[in-house]
Amino acid sequence: MKVLRLPMLLLVLAALPILAQEDPCLPKKPSDDQQDHLVWQFTDLLSADEVERLDRKLGRFAQETSNRIIVLVVDTLCGLPPSDFAFEIGETWGVGAKGFDNGIVLLVKPSGPPGQRHVFIATGYGLEGAIPDLTAKNIVENEILPRFRDGAYYSGLDHGTDVLMSLAKGEFDHKSYGKKKFPWPVIIMVLLVLIFIGISQRNKAKRYARTNGVDLFTAWWLLSQANRSHRGSWGGFSGGGGFGGGGGGFGGFGGGSFGGGGAGGSW
Repeated sequence: MKVLRLPMLLLVLAALPILAQEDPCLPKKPSDDQQDHLVWQFTDLLSADEVERLDRKLGRFAQETSNRIIVLVVDTLCGLPPSDFAFEIGETWGVGAKGFDNGIVLLVKPSGPPGQRHVFIATGYGLEGAIPDLTAKNIVENEILPRFRDGAYYSGLDHGTDVLMSLAKGEFDHKSYGKKKFPWPVIIMVLLVLIFIGISQRNKAKRYARTNGVDLFTAWWLLSQANRSHRGSWGGFSGGGGFGGGGGGFGGFGGGSFGGGGAGGSW
């Protein structure tokens, strides 16, 4: 009997990982009829309206480009680092199109004390060139976390996914992302306005000088003094708008592969 115990023990130990997988902590892959949804919230963070808006935006993007971005909100990482959790979801869910590996998992774990609330962007093999690790890190640090710290969770995810979509579509590359461009159009507009005002004031001064028999400099000075007594105040302006649409029929989980690309942060 003692001879049989060792092989039996080894057999049981070998089977433990398989048994553990029968009841995994990770969220299960959505069924076929659910795979048009790209925002998955397993703990409260976004309102129902915000989930729908974000889901529609990502759905339109998937239809237009075949790239898939999913947003996954969870209350536990199952004891895994955020990166491993996101990669595991990408692989087991098959986020992206098979053969293209063009999926992105934007993972959010909002629960826990400060410093233990996490965001991670995991990129599939096919998008690692368009969205390198450093760029993913900059998106987290510049677009998502500042808004999350203010409690603006939808805004953070909206801005973050906007940048991810633009990079994936090639609207700009990762080298130009984050670079501040000198506002030449604004500068030129201001200069044109100042030139127009200067010409107008000069013409007024000429007319005043001819009418009152004074030199041009004196006329300019007198007009400027008169304008001081007629100062007013600017009012305010505010506005807004929105766009909504629908999507479906694209399937977000075709079998994409993930190889460790991405970056994250915490707040």
